[in-house]
Amino acid sequence: MAAAMNTTATKPQILFVDDEQRVLNSMRIMFRREFDLHLANSGQEALDIVKKQDIDVIVADHRMPQMTGVEVLTEVRSISPRTVRILLTGYADLDAVEGSINECEVFRFLTKPCPPDQLRETITLAVKAARQSQAHLQQADPAPVTSLPTQPPANGTRPEIAPPVQRQEIPATVSRERLAQGLGIVVFTNDDEVLDMVQQAVRGRLPVYSASNIVKVVKILTENRPGVLLTDISDDKSTIQAMTAQLKEHLPELVTIAVSPHRDVLDMVWLINHGQIFRFLRKPLSPGRCAVSLQAALKHHRMLLKNPDMVQRHRVDPNAESGLMSGMMAKLKNVRRLWASA
Repeated sequence: MAAAMNTTATKPQILFVDDEQRVLNSMRIMFRREFDLHLANSGQEALDIVKKQDIDVIVADHRMPQMTGVEVLTEVRSISPRTVRILLTGYADLDAVEGSINECEVFRFLTKPCPPDQLRETITLAVKAARQSQAHLQQADPAPVTSLPTQPPANGTRPEIAPPVQRQEIPATVSRERLAQGLGIVVFTNDDEVLDMVQQAVRGRLPVYSASNIVKVVKILTENRPGVLLTDISDDKSTIQAMTAQLKEHLPELVTIAVSPHRDVLDMVWLINHGQIFRFLRKPLSPGRCAVSLQAALKHHRMLLKNPDMVQRHRVDPNAESGLMSGMMAKLKNVRRLWASA
């Protein structure tokens, strides 16, 4: 019966997960005519539905008993990679926001109460992304960065000052050969230690380009076409956020890792919804964590190049550009074509 429903259904399949029945009732009233709805009041019930139904989009509340929304969406990422994931919560706590980036790779992070028009528009975009990338996500790597084991520091290498992050060698689970099969990494920072950590992680096996300003970032992207941007948002946040959003709008295949010594809820939510950042790492960094994140980012970039339909999952809403930003972004128009021919 379930299989027959999946093959004959024409409406998008949407799953709402919330432990409050009144919220589920509201979703039913709001969306029942547009979508085929599935409602779950617990994380386990949601996972059971995803295992039986071909769900296009899942919208999960974060604060639920037994399983949080981040935990649910992380499991969904493994069970059904093509299902687009949205986290909707009234409590935008730091762990939820960071987990939505690094563990479940959400499409959008929405806060309650979410205006109906905004929720409807977001779900519509998510459905389009899911349907366009339907054929390509069966081989996605579901393992989040935080689940990968690491080795203790080798040869007496001292730990970083701030616990619990430690200076680590590249984990045995990271294939150095696979790490080298990328187009390079541009590191946008004025912090020499960040650049040093990336270079230790890569160990000369692919190009690392250093940029201290936006003009240099655009120049490197245009001339060298690195597929991964690691950007330090410690200084001049507003300018860097604007750049991140504009780059994602013009180059959705560019995979961005943001690093900062601080976790700010509003900053991270903005970077999810407008910059579609792939990972968020806290400073001080370590070569081991960098290596795992960079390997995942390079793999993701190559997958986007190979499967153009998947780019829809990482598109962001158009943003207003300053004259300088607009001029610089115009220089990137050929980068996507050159990536594809590399």
